[in-house]
Amino acid sequence: MSNIRSIVSFSALLALSQAGSSAAATVTKQCVQLEVPVPVVATNRRYSMPRVESTIDAIDWTVTVTTWSTPSAMDRVTGLYPVNSTFRINAQLCVPPRNGAKSDILQIATPGLGFDKRYWDVELKPEEYSYVDAAVSKGYSILTYDRLGTGKSQKPDAYDVVQIPTEVEILAGLTNLARSGKLISSSKVLGSTHPVPKLQPSKVVQVGHAYGAYLITVALGKYGRLADGAVLTGFLLTNLTRMLDVLNYDHAFARQHDPVRFGEYTSGYFVLETESCLQKLFLRKGAFEPALLAYTERIKQPEAVGEYASEGTSPLTPAAEFEGPVLLFNGEFDNFHAVNVTSYLQPNTGHALTVATNASAGYEVILQYLDSHGL
Repeated sequence: MSNIRSIVSFSALLALSQAGSSAAATVTKQCVQLEVPVPVVATNRRYSMPRVESTIDAIDWTVTVTTWSTPSAMDRVTGLYPVNSTFRINAQLCVPPRNGAKSDILQIATPGLGFDKRYWDVELKPEEYSYVDAAVSKGYSILTYDRLGTGKSQKPDAYDVVQIPTEVEILAGLTNLARSGKLISSSKVLGSTHPVPKLQPSKVVQVGHAYGAYLITVALGKYGRLADGAVLTGFLLTNLTRMLDVLNYDHAFARQHDPVRFGEYTSGYFVLETESCLQKLFLRKGAFEPALLAYTERIKQPEAVGEYASEGTSPLTPAAEFEGPVLLFNGEFDNFHAVNVTSYLQPNTGHALTVATNASAGYEVILQYLDSHGL
């Protein structure tokens, strides 16, 4: 990824965005729900940090790890933690109803913190907001999944296990299974809308949002052949970002916050507490429907403290073996907007593309970009 390619014609893609046409007006997709066993061998770290077992603890954790006198993440490491386990990952594979020029190109979409795979397949007005529908309507196959600790995937220890090295290996494992054509045969089929044929893609595009984009970038630094192209949304490769961290948003202990929804979450998992927090982080006034804010609240997911801790010890490295195109896609009003960086800025959009009112126009930009690079 040392040669990141910027968009060739910014004005052409901006015109696509401003057109605002629905990217997936009529979609008939064939989807299968899977429980995928993913073997992982990784080396995590143990960190000196407070326990989170109440909402009071959750707020104290955010203050403790962000105050001026807090040691760096590396200085808080107390030892290594080897991981050698197989994790149950819930996934959805959708394919177009008929074979076409792109049906053997698989997109693998990784959500960011605070979301599960439903981020990519919005159930409210899917013809306008579902990225899955938009991709399938253009002939792509697409795999979405719940990251470890979210949705219907396994929820292991939030301190030592749910960390970036583990999640990178899960992404690599899912990708390798898909490339081998053994994704469905290796998984437990939980349900399907239509029979889904065996898929062995010729090309793979990694698509990520925010933390999901970070995982992809780390993965490509380690496994350069993991993708033929990448779309990184809500994410910029720059040091010129505004200084926002976990302290800017109120978190609650997940189990205490909503015992019905999050009763299975144990110590170390917290969740964004209010709709106001969600709006502040993901949305922009005038650029979302109120129903989408309520939907974001309904599908929000807990986060593991180990994910935050491991960000400071999982630096991005050059992806010397990766030669594919990369699209950096960010909302005009994204909190993580930066200057002096050549990337595409989606007008009137916050940090969460898929719940912005012009989401479908953004999908057209992404899919046109991939098409222009032979993907």
